[in-house]
Amino acid sequence: MTDWINLLQRLFSWFSERRNSARQQAARVLATFEAHGISRTEINALLPEALQLTAYQWSNADQLKLALRQQHLNWINEYFALQDGWLTGQSESAHQHVFSYKSPAKLHQWFQKKRTPGVDLEFRLHLITPDTREIGPDSEGYYALVMEQMDDGLERCSRFYHLSEGGHFEHWPCLIHLMQVLAIAHHHGVIMRRAQLDTPALYKLSHHQGLIPDWLHKCRPHPLQADHELWPHFSGHSPWLEQLRSDAEQGLRHAGLSEVLTTWHADVQRFARQQPITDRLLRPHNAPKTEATTRCQ
Repeated sequence: MTDWINLLQRLFSWFSERRNSARQQAARVLATFEAHGISRTEINALLPEALQLTAYQWSNADQLKLALRQQHLNWINEYFALQDGWLTGQSESAHQHVFSYKSPAKLHQWFQKKRTPGVDLEFRLHLITPDTREIGPDSEGYYALVMEQMDDGLERCSRFYHLSEGGHFEHWPCLIHLMQVLAIAHHHGVIMRRAQLDTPALYKLSHHQGLIPDWLHKCRPHPLQADHELWPHFSGHSPWLEQLRSDAEQGLRHAGLSEVLTTWHADVQRFARQQPITDRLLRPHNAPKTEATTRCQ
């Protein structure tokens, strides 16, 4: 009987320790590095000398919780562009939301602020859907729009941002927002990628739960690119799509984004003058390269 009591006490202590807020914070720190492809033995190489810890302290959350300081949290938040409150457990969302729903100019301005002059292939847009079909009037369920600012191979690791929250195929304004985001991303030379994710996981990603790269690692390939429906020469001229494109254009025009519309229209017209194409890798002259032709990891 005494042995059973001792076992129960040890189990209770173990569960209590796992719920300890300091340990949970340390666990989120480690999970953040690992989701971005940085092993625990590589963390010190990124940190300024004043924040470096021993390899043993980085080895697990129990050791890290004793050494973690506010300066570490501040540095990690800035380095990965994390949402305030994620590391401390006050928020379920790890990443910042670039809000542009019914306000497309905000995304355009975000690109103008974030882009590095002279750097190509800096951003990659991920559209995650629940199936492999084209988007159409029968589409249903949630989708997720994620922007990745890719690592530069030197000082910056990839950073991830949410571009939508709870986006749903059965809500027309969400579809308009999707098309506007694609048009703006195209204008700024963003790489386009579409992927598929199981419905329960996609719901969590769409509602900003957890770390974006963890969800992306669970995605499966999709036969279409993210901007497939943007281009009539790929997705056709159905009345439903034509109405969606028209509504998206109207919103961009009202937002004063004439340069975005100019880019979009120029590439639509350019391909309309050419013979029908079947090779999906043939893109508008200034369209972002796809993952089929370029990989930036």
